[in-house]
Amino acid sequence: MARLDIYDNPIEEDRDTFPYVLDIQSDLLYRFAERVCVPLAVPGAFPGMTQRFNPAIAVNGQTAHLHPLGIAVFLRRELAAPRAHARPHMLDIETALDMLLRGC
Repeated sequence: MARLDIYDNPIEEDRDTFPYVLDIQSDLLYRFAERVCVPLAVPGAFPGMTQRFNPAIAVNGQTAHLHPLGIAVFLRRELAAPRAHARPHMLDIETALDMLLRGC
């Protein structure tokens, strides 16, 4: 488990709209049983998406969009093996999270 790993959404009934979740928690907090995640939405899942706040992330040939307002906590055991890694999108992800948390 590592920061910016992408997992199948543990909430099965939400997978049509939010098929994946992105682990955003610092790896320094590895001892905790919980991981802070942001859902990744299918294109067009909700109105008002912007490139800055909802950047596109490639997941195994599919496009998904970060949805910072859906931030959630999952137990480590709820997250199966990672499907992909979002490290190439790190700057876009951090920009979106800065917008959410600091308004910049």
